[in-house]
Amino acid sequence: MKVEEALEIVYEYTIGDNSVLYSIRVGLGVNEKNYHSLIEAMKVLITEYTDKTEIPKKLALCFVDISKYFYFHDGKYSTEEEEKFEDAIHELSYFAEKLFG
Repeated sequence: MKVEEALEIVYEYTIGDNSVLYSIRVGLGVNEKNYHSLIEAMKVLITEYTDKTEIPKKLALCFVDISKYFYFHDGKYSTEEEEKFEDAIHELSYFAEKLFG
């Protein structure tokens, strides 16, 4: 995957109309294909931006307030689903930390 493609995937699946995080937050679940594409794109970007002093502003915007997506415990999901989605959000948070760390 090329860097430009990875950027577009991250934009679309974090702050775009197909946001994985938003769909979890509002009770729509998660599109597994989109989620996995997002993870793979983040891995490409981690490789690209490791040891660089700057990243695109829009990329940083994608993860500025990721913590707000950790709160969705209002009966929308079963306990099993909540655990699965919490794991997904933690994984995204981990890769965001690697990207910016």
